[in-house]
Amino acid sequence: MARSHDDGGEGREATKALRGEDDRRVARGTGLRKKDKKRKRRSANAAKALPPSPAPSQEEHRATSSADDGFDYRLLQRMRDIVAMQANSEPAAEQFQRLTGERDYSLENTFGDSDDGSLESLQARRVALLVSKSIASLSSYAGAKRVRVCSGFVMLQTDNTGTSMILTSATLVRSLNGDNNVMPNVKVKVLLSDGHITDGHIFLVDFHYNVAVVKVAADLALLEVVHLKGTTHNGAVLALGRAYEGGNLMCSRGQVVNQTSTFGCSELLVSSCKISMAGSGGPLVNYNGQVLGINFYEKNQTSYLPMPIVSRILEQHRSFGKTISPWLGLKYTSLHMMPLSVLERIYQKFPDVDQGLYISNVAKGSPADVAGLSDGDVLVECNGKVLSTAPEFGAMLLDVCTEHLEATGECAGKTIIVEVVIKRPGDGSTVSKTIAAEMLKESHYNRWPAPMPSYKVRVISIGV
Repeated sequence: MARSHDDGGEGREATKALRGEDDRRVARGTGLRKKDKKRKRRSANAAKALPPSPAPSQEEHRATSSADDGFDYRLLQRMRDIVAMQANSEPAAEQFQRLTGERDYSLENTFGDSDDGSLESLQARRVALLVSKSIASLSSYAGAKRVRVCSGFVMLQTDNTGTSMILTSATLVRSLNGDNNVMPNVKVKVLLSDGHITDGHIFLVDFHYNVAVVKVAADLALLEVVHLKGTTHNGAVLALGRAYEGGNLMCSRGQVVNQTSTFGCSELLVSSCKISMAGSGGPLVNYNGQVLGINFYEKNQTSYLPMPIVSRILEQHRSFGKTISPWLGLKYTSLHMMPLSVLERIYQKFPDVDQGLYISNVAKGSPADVAGLSDGDVLVECNGKVLSTAPEFGAMLLDVCTEHLEATGECAGKTIIVEVVIKRPGDGSTVSKTIAAEMLKESHYNRWPAPMPSYKVRVISIGV
């Protein structure tokens, strides 16, 4: 019994000890919580004394959430920074270094559909080979970095023996930020049909029509230019180009189609040929090997500037040292390219009108606006000549400028008088208008895309 009593006393003592330890733990916890509350109150009071922190920007939010939505917004911001670079304040080589880093890249994608063994492809190959000596590839360089690749073709030979002029796209040398300037300190290399690479010298750049001429020290074969009434061609065509890497001739088959270009130049026509960026500046030819125009890459089609426009640009530069063109403030499209719903409204008022130019936009305050032209009018005559296509109208306007400059010897600050006849489907009237056209300024230039170079990693085999 005594033993049992002693055990119970030890148990009670142990219980008290445990309870005392629990009380001390609770007290310690309570003290910690009180200290924590005091720290929080001090932090809150300090935060009140400070100005509020700015909310994260949209770009910061995107950068932190890119892992959630699967899109790398940091890459998007980097590309925006590149586009915002000022070409005149930073050498092109430094811009390009920021873009590419130190990796080895290949710039171009090839194109072509002339190797499928069909009868059509055999015919296309014969034509391509016939004119191949006139097709070149041009590459622009910023320092040691290759920037863009375009195709080109021989259009002129100079008075100096052994020198030729190659027509190409102005995209080749357009500044990286997309404005109407040549990349500073840009160099051009030209790959000829025999595989020889030579220096190219920029001779002419027209950012309004997006064409350039590069002079090379080589005696090259000329392409024959076909001059068509109405500046259009109906039938099969070929888009040609040359790859800079490997020098392969590229050929794509297609047709001239009644579609409009996505670019801002009203004089452009469209073919169904499929090319790549490396084909921009190359020729569109018929199956006689005659050149119809200069190609420009679009995603699902190929637009081209007809040779009657190009020939006038080259002639003006040869005669006056520059390109001159009037500005009317109009956007227009050939009637045969307009949707049926638009044509029906015109036909209801003018059933005999099957050609002309549909005016889709008149710039506010422009010479055309001042003269009284409106959206929806149809241009049917210019200076007494019947109009059928947009390139034809563009060629007429260039001729008007040439005649004015030859007669007066000047064009700066002058107006060019253009007489037009329009039909108005709204009220069925036919009206003559006189437009006092201004000389074209840079702010009125056609808008062209200036794509950043499209790169793909080139696999390099390194021996061990």
